[in-house]
Amino acid sequence: MHPVYLDYQATTPTDEKVLKKMLPFFTKEFGNPHSISHVFGTKANKSIEDARVLVSDNIGAKPSEVVFTSGATESNNLALKGVVNYRSKYDQRSEITIVCTEHKCVIEAANKLSSGGIKVNIINVDNLGLIDLEQLSKSLSDKVALLSVMAANNEIGVIQPLKEISNLCRKYGVWLHTDAAQAIGNIRIDVNELGIDLMSISGHKIYGPKGVGALYFRRRPRVRLVAEIDGGGQEKLIRSGTVSTPLVVGLAEAIKLSYENFDYNKKHIMILRNKLYKKLQNSISNININGPSFEDDNLRLHNNINISIGGVDAAELVRELGNKVAFSNGSACSTGDVEPSYVLKGIGLSDELAMSSVRISIGRTTSLEEVEYAAQMISEKVELLRK
Repeated sequence: MHPVYLDYQATTPTDEKVLKKMLPFFTKEFGNPHSISHVFGTKANKSIEDARVLVSDNIGAKPSEVVFTSGATESNNLALKGVVNYRSKYDQRSEITIVCTEHKCVIEAANKLSSGGIKVNIINVDNLGLIDLEQLSKSLSDKVALLSVMAANNEIGVIQPLKEISNLCRKYGVWLHTDAAQAIGNIRIDVNELGIDLMSISGHKIYGPKGVGALYFRRRPRVRLVAEIDGGGQEKLIRSGTVSTPLVVGLAEAIKLSYENFDYNKKHIMILRNKLYKKLQNSISNININGPSFEDDNLRLHNNINISIGGVDAAELVRELGNKVAFSNGSACSTGDVEPSYVLKGIGLSDELAMSSVRISIGRTTSLEEVEYAAQMISEKVELLRK
């Protein structure tokens, strides 16, 4: 069998329907969307505004509340730094609160703010990865500018209770930002129902192109940001640079398709996820689920498996199977040194268990045959590595 891809939380293939929508804007409809004095520019501009409407419609927002970026990393940086730089100056709010299991780009953005004198509060999670609401409540005050909490975690798939979190934020006038890179397309999100003030979106996690994302920011009540990139202010004076028409069109189409086929895709992926885990559980001893149970899809993404396999070096397992099954280990590599995942450490795993953990993520194009093959390959390799 061909190599099986089970790393859909890292990236996804661009959907053929998405690619078809994008292609004309590389060749025939190539105008600069900001050159609106001629037909080429106005056509491109209209396509971008249509895409903005499509994105906003699928998250319960207004088109004026969506700016396009290069991806979730830029959106996260813009949200954290943009809000804090504004509120520390005009609202006398010089603190920020984040969760210990946030994506690396949020943690590093917070570290950068800390080096500039901003106080960073870090909230712990329980053994499932859920935010400690009591600790959160104690950390919020009229000095805190922003709370940033990931909607769904990229390693263990835990889904945070955003509505309850936003209710706490409202009490203190704290703006709520959520990194929804893993959540969009996998759970339904309405920014108004959930009380979200800012939200980051990524294209390549939802069968769209790489290099494009979006940031939602609430207009009423008004959320204000200081721009991070200086230039022409093409995106509502918040983000400068020529907007890529094909990428933005692709992002919008990917979001639309994700929600058009949401129920079917969710059921298909969940069935395969559960089958794969059951096969691994039946053939491998001493494995444990990291994060919430697979039984509750309100707490865990339906495409995520994260398990620790006792007595196995996860990095070696992933490397040994790299030409047959693509998945990832639960450790983060930094400057060549392999360290235990801070997310897994955050939910209480020992270094040993964290280093024996793997993340497997199912996609909407995954087949039953691929799942069965992957289970067999992983089980056989684990047996060999344990000898």
